[in-house]
Amino acid sequence: MSMMSDCRWTAERLTAYVDRLLSPEEQQDVDRHVSACPPCRDAAAAESGGRAVLRERAEALTAEPLPPGLRTRCEALAREHTRLPDAVPAWRRLMPVSLTAVFVLFAAIAVLSVATYRFDTVLAAQVAADHAKCFRLFAGGEEADARRLEQMLADEYGWDVHVPPSSPADGVQLIGARRCLYADGPIPHVMYLVDGQNVSLYMLDDVTRDAATVEALGHRSRIWSREGRTYVLVSHASAGDLTAAARYLMQEAQ
Repeated sequence: MSMMSDCRWTAERLTAYVDRLLSPEEQQDVDRHVSACPPCRDAAAAESGGRAVLRERAEALTAEPLPPGLRTRCEALAREHTRLPDAVPAWRRLMPVSLTAVFVLFAAIAVLSVATYRFDTVLAAQVAADHAKCFRLFAGGEEADARRLEQMLADEYGWDVHVPPSSPADGVQLIGARRCLYADGPIPHVMYLVDGQNVSLYMLDDVTRDAATVEALGHRSRIWSREGRTYVLVSHASAGDLTAAARYLMQEAQ
C-alpha cells in the first residue's frame, strides 16, 4: 500500500487500536505504521487523550441520566454484534456475547455520550482528534463552493445547514465538508484554510452549550450555540491571530 493508503487504513482502526481490540496481527501493523508516520502518531495520541479524559470522569458520569435515544442505539449495536458474518475473523466470532457483555458495551457508550453532553473538554478532545485526522487524510487545496457543499450535505445526509463561504477579506478559504462521527452520531464538519492554518467548523443539532474557549490535545476550540444548534470552531493552539476569521465564521454559521 502507498503511505496515503496506509494512513487511511490506520485511521479506520485507531479507536480499536487504542482500546486494544484489534487482532494481534492488526495491532502490530498499526504499531509499525504509527511508529513511522508522525501525523498518524499524533492522531493516535489524540485518541488516547480523549479516552484518558473519559476514564478520569467515568465514576461521576455513570451517575448521570442518559441522553434520549442512547439505550436504543446501544441495544441495536449489541444485536449487531450477535450476528457477526462468517467473513469476520474467527478470533472475533469466538468472543462471547453475554448479557454482561451487552451491559459493559452500554456503560462504555453511555460514559462517552454523557461526558460529551456535560464536559466541554471532552467535546473539544473529540473534535480536535477528528480535525487532525481529517486534515491529514482528506483535505484538498482547492477552494470549494459553499452552495454545492450545502446541497451535498442535504442530499447525502439530510442536513439543512448553512456553510459559510470563503471570505478573502477575512483570510478564509473554504476547502470542503464531510460527515464525521461524534459521540451521539454523525455531524457536519466544514473545513477551511485561514491564512494557511487548518480550521474546522463542527455543527451539533439539538445541543445547547454556554459560550466557551477550551484547549485540548494541542488545539483550541471555540464553542457557542444559536437556535438549538452548537458550533465548535477548531484550530491549532499555536495558530496565529484568527480573530477576524473566527468573528466572520461565528456570524455566518447558522
